[in-house]
Amino acid sequence: MMCFVPKDQLRIEDTWRTIGMRGTGSNTLVADDLFVPEHRMVPAATLADGAWPAASDSPMYRLTFGPMAELLLVGPLLGMGNAALNYTIDKASTKAMHHTVFARQVDSVGVQLQIADAALKLRTARLHAYDAADEVDRTAAEGDSRNYSMRARIRAQCGYAAQQVLDAINTLVNVHGAASFAHTNPLQQIWRDANTGGRHAGVHAQVGYEVYGKSLLSVEERISPLV
Repeated sequence: MMCFVPKDQLRIEDTWRTIGMRGTGSNTLVADDLFVPEHRMVPAATLADGAWPAASDSPMYRLTFGPMAELLLVGPLLGMGNAALNYTIDKASTKAMHHTVFARQVDSVGVQLQIADAALKLRTARLHAYDAADEVDRTAAEGDSRNYSMRARIRAQCGYAAQQVLDAINTLVNVHGAASFAHTNPLQQIWRDANTGGRHAGVHAQVGYEVYGKSLLSVEERISPLV
């Protein structure tokens, strides 16, 4: 259920002690013996299915809840992946490879292959994310956002995109080397934030794959209300 209550009836517990995504301030909201009337409660599945009365006929109010929320998680990951790629490429022309004959990383075929691999994984993630976003916009405009099979596919696409970004960032950290983890190096923050954000339940890849696989095989079991 999604419950709506006055903020003065809640207290915030400082529980957000993580190695990444620290800036989100995702602390815990606590309510003690709080009664929530029925008119301020919405079943999560009702929101996901688009069965809640829209406030307006504008396409914005017909955006399907699950895919929209999942894409909001993928967006920052795409940005972090691109930042890691740009930083690693920028430093490769001056950074030496210790214990090798290469005075510059750019001269190493191994580095060239890894950079290409990371760039393609980030592009794959971007293509999936933008394809999903286009589908969300299109179905909202056409009033067809209740299509479960479409929503199941987007859930899987978002999880897949997140994994592609994480794989790319890990490759880029390997290329840049141990220097990635210096306090002054932006790669260590990107690595921490991406590996924390990429494990949000909304982009849990295996859950997304199972949801999509069940949909493709016409298995009616619903393992997540937010699809």
